[in-house]
Amino acid sequence: MPVIKPLKDNLEKQVQIYSELKKLADIKQKALVANNLQELEAVTVREEQLLLEAAHVEKERLLWIDQMTQKEGKPADELTLSELADRYPELNDVKGKLETVVIDLQDVHDLNTQLLKQAMNVVNFTVGMLNHQDKSIYQKPGQRENKRSSNLRIFDQKA
Repeated sequence: MPVIKPLKDNLEKQVQIYSELKKLADIKQKALVANNLQELEAVTVREEQLLLEAAHVEKERLLWIDQMTQKEGKPADELTLSELADRYPELNDVKGKLETVVIDLQDVHDLNTQLLKQAMNVVNFTVGMLNHQDKSIYQKPGQRENKRSSNLRIFDQKA
């Protein structure tokens, strides 16, 4: 049973990290709606830091799981948190917290993804309008557009 305590501590660290990521995702969502690029940049920097920390904690968890697999006699990829919580009731609380925060984080992430896609659609539409606008607006009435100006583009679309 000595492996359960450090595993539980590790999972609680993960809950803390994912909870912080959820808070940042909520802030990011508000920044996306408000089109606040400075806030988006600040949130992204903090998210990167937390994701590095999460990766480190995940490596530690895998070490604890390796020890558990030796004790349980099952391969690591077949040993689930639900099975461990059934066998070790002290993991039930952290299991529930982890499930909740991951689901909440996924929901906010999905909505933020939709917001980003909508923003990209607006940008693409605007760029398309700029590329296909009638250039005769800038010419004297009755004057024909010369061939060189008809090839003028804001962005090189060949790439």
